[in-house]
Amino acid sequence: MSTLLQTLLLRTLSSETDPILRTYIETVVPAMEQEFGGITALGGSQEVHFHILQAKGDPQAAVKAQRYAQRPEQSLLVHVLNALSIAWQLIPYLNPPLRDTEKRLLCLGLTLHDYNKWCAGDEQDPPLASDVAGIKALCASLGEKLNFAGFWPEWCTYLTEIGYLAQNTQAKVGTNLPKVNWEPFQIDDVTRLDMPLRWLLRFGDLAVHLQDPGDLVTSETGQSLQETLRWLNLKQKLVYHRLRDCTGILTNGIHNAVLDAAEQRGWQPLIFFAQGVIYLAPPNASPPLLKELQDIIWQRISNVLSQRHIGFKRDGKGLKVAPQILELLSPADLIRQLPHVIESYVKNAKNPATPKRLEKLDLTPQERQFLARGADLRADRLAEFITFVQREFFSCCIPEFTRWMLEALELATEFRPEQTQEQAGGVIYGWYRAAAHFIAQHATWDDRQAMEHLQTLANDLASWAAQRQLLPVQSSPTQTTFREYLAHYLELQGWEPSAPAVATELSRYTEAKTREAQAPLCSLSSGEFDTEEQLDSVVLFKPQQYSNKNPLGGRKVKRGISRIWALEMLLRRTFWSAQRIPEEDQNPIFLYLFPAYVYSPAVAQAIRLLVKELKSVNFWDLHRYWLEQGMEVSSLRHYNWLLTPDDHCTSSRQTYTREDLPFLAVTYTTTRGKTVAEAWVEPLFLGLLLPYLLGIKVVVTPSPIPLYDSDSDFLESIKLDGPPDFWHVLALPTSIYLRNWTQQQVQDLGQMLNRLLVAYSLHLSSRGQPPDARWQDLPRTIRDVQTDIWFLFAIAQEGLRNGNRKPSAQEVKRYWHYAELWSQGDVAMQTKLKITQRLVEEYRQFYRPRLEESSHTLLLPLTKALDHILSVPEDWDDEEIILQGAGILQDAIERQEVAKRPIMCDKSKPFAERRRLELQAIYQFMSTCVHELFRQLCKGDRALLQEHRNRLKSGAEFAYRLLALQNEQAQAGLAQPN
Repeated sequence: MSTLLQTLLLRTLSSETDPILRTYIETVVPAMEQEFGGITALGGSQEVHFHILQAKGDPQAAVKAQRYAQRPEQSLLVHVLNALSIAWQLIPYLNPPLRDTEKRLLCLGLTLHDYNKWCAGDEQDPPLASDVAGIKALCASLGEKLNFAGFWPEWCTYLTEIGYLAQNTQAKVGTNLPKVNWEPFQIDDVTRLDMPLRWLLRFGDLAVHLQDPGDLVTSETGQSLQETLRWLNLKQKLVYHRLRDCTGILTNGIHNAVLDAAEQRGWQPLIFFAQGVIYLAPPNASPPLLKELQDIIWQRISNVLSQRHIGFKRDGKGLKVAPQILELLSPADLIRQLPHVIESYVKNAKNPATPKRLEKLDLTPQERQFLARGADLRADRLAEFITFVQREFFSCCIPEFTRWMLEALELATEFRPEQTQEQAGGVIYGWYRAAAHFIAQHATWDDRQAMEHLQTLANDLASWAAQRQLLPVQSSPTQTTFREYLAHYLELQGWEPSAPAVATELSRYTEAKTREAQAPLCSLSSGEFDTEEQLDSVVLFKPQQYSNKNPLGGRKVKRGISRIWALEMLLRRTFWSAQRIPEEDQNPIFLYLFPAYVYSPAVAQAIRLLVKELKSVNFWDLHRYWLEQGMEVSSLRHYNWLLTPDDHCTSSRQTYTREDLPFLAVTYTTTRGKTVAEAWVEPLFLGLLLPYLLGIKVVVTPSPIPLYDSDSDFLESIKLDGPPDFWHVLALPTSIYLRNWTQQQVQDLGQMLNRLLVAYSLHLSSRGQPPDARWQDLPRTIRDVQTDIWFLFAIAQEGLRNGNRKPSAQEVKRYWHYAELWSQGDVAMQTKLKITQRLVEEYRQFYRPRLEESSHTLLLPLTKALDHILSVPEDWDDEEIILQGAGILQDAIERQEVAKRPIMCDKSKPFAERRRLELQAIYQFMSTCVHELFRQLCKGDRALLQEHRNRLKSGAEFAYRLLALQNEQAQAGLAQPN
């Protein structure tokens, strides 16, 4: 059964991919996910490192733990997978080429090259470099775990070669290079182990340590990478491009444009970062020119935005357009495209605006009656077209425009030009009167005919205005700002460095803070680039949403948006559906997906496919699947997370085009106006799931702008920005590593994901009503269970009562397993579960009603014991409470059927002996109730016992049913013939 990572890799592999690499992905990668996915190769939690080192007795535990944790985290899974994929890209350039055996040795040697990290994760000591036998034994053991036999049946024959390569990947650290220490070898030419295999391994291992494209020229690792190329006798050189900013879709578009331009020059993309790419380039390669890239990228942006009806907004005063759209399209082109925009935005057929506009005009009864024939949606569209083009393009030549329009509508004899300009409140009512008159004259037209005429009118108007040179000259301040942005932020190796425009940014900021400033500061970024007022046709959130209240007597506070961020918002509207966009009312939560240091080309393609094909989580289906798989979080690797062909017809989550690579991948979820808790349910789950399945790094935040520019800016694997209150009640951190130190124990990401799934599944099982999950009640569910583990069983009983039924055997086991998973690491909760089970085990010694009996009957001994403890005087000592309680309980038991008294049913013993044993069992049960439950757990507080009473009984009922089921299964097992 394929995993998500395996599926993504296989679906994005080229048809020309070497079969050996494909087989490796099919056989080794799933096993590697299981073994290496939760192990830290770089970085990690300082507390966890300290715990492991301290357990080994390392005197330098604190110093080493601090040093290990200073780097961003990277899992061993992605460390190996990216290293192998990057090293594989060099194979076509080797001379002589690698043979099949050598390719397989490359795969397996690189897979095991960091076996010491696996040992550390498993809290065991790795063998020393001189211990060849120990290294080979460890490689053999890991090879079995990682399904090496499925990849290469003869791999054990080459165990020495694999161990040699794994141990000697580094140039100096921990090497054991003398081959006499390793003999005998099976490979024909032993020198090939060093040249090229060992240097290929080293190249891949070094590459995944880079944190920024610029490290290629500024760090020792980058210089070592260049040196490794020379050792491999490759003529190619390494070059890079970098963008010192991350907005999301805009910056991804820039990266893709640079990527295309570089590939046209023969640069092969080798290592991907959130900020750029490192290429393998010909020795005489020259970078693309800045002006060339500026033109290409701007043309791409223009083409995308001009082909969609983006940047338009309709309100009570008509259609509005974002300034950027006026800059992207010439006035004539926009006029010709405007009828399609009008048709998309003006759809108020049931409540047209024209009749309301006509009511405000002084008309004769006869004219009003005539205009009523045309006062509908058709008139709205015509009037809004005319008023829009007059306002945007003909404000300086209104008389000429008015005369032409009246003649085009054949209304020159019906209206004087000044009548068309009657207006109030910014709305030109006169054109609504003219539009209604025209439609009334053509009352038989349907909507299609009316739109066809409007398109003809637009074409004629654009041609006439262009011929008369009446249209304004097109200018593009946004393009100028964008060119400036690229000049300052885009960096290619071989370009002259461009110093940041600090003086310009300071000047703009200072000017914006003055009372006379007209351009407000950008609320999404600094003031480096020109800003404009936020328009609701551009931004994805409400205008002024983040403004403070205006001071009394002061000027109105305005928030602006820089032209760079305005482009980003328009692109998000384009790719995230122009019709329904995420706004504050929908509680959008954004997920920013970062590479853990780097993406190899194969993984970059896989993540692009993931973001495009990831479907919304159906928690009902997921809940069923998780239960079917025995509540094993590792089973989520095999769940179908991607869209099927049928899903494509209904899905609106189309974030990237097919050719895009998401350097910083951005996706989002919305809940259409529901509570904050509901908004966070899916993104919290995805935030934990994607790093667990793929080894990437994720930031989950309600912020529409990325919190970081790269993964090196934060050390954790997962960063949760402002999660809801129920997340804190769950006692889970907001900064999450692959392995965290939580509640005095090491807890890995899989355990945290399982804890979240327990909360979701418990809620769905008990308080959800299909298809409504009722997520608004999730905080109450989590708060109750976290307060008292017995509450879990009370919530389960609540769901069963709503269904008017008793729990099935599977449900009994499920809820008890929920409780065990939930209480992991919590001594108090585990104590309650143990006491609950112990109480039931003890009273089942003398009282066993059938499971079909009522809850009252099943819990009779516990009910009697609790009633007695809560009713006796406070000055009684424990022995008095126990003795009297035992007597009361004995009387109650004697009134029950003999079939419910297992001790009395055992006729092999004399009656007096059975009676003595029953009294002894009752006394023991009553003693446990007093000493363990009342005195220790409830601290002798009757009020606390009373508060816990009903929840304890709910837990005891589930414990009784569970023990009864286990007893039945044990008896059935004994009855089976050998």
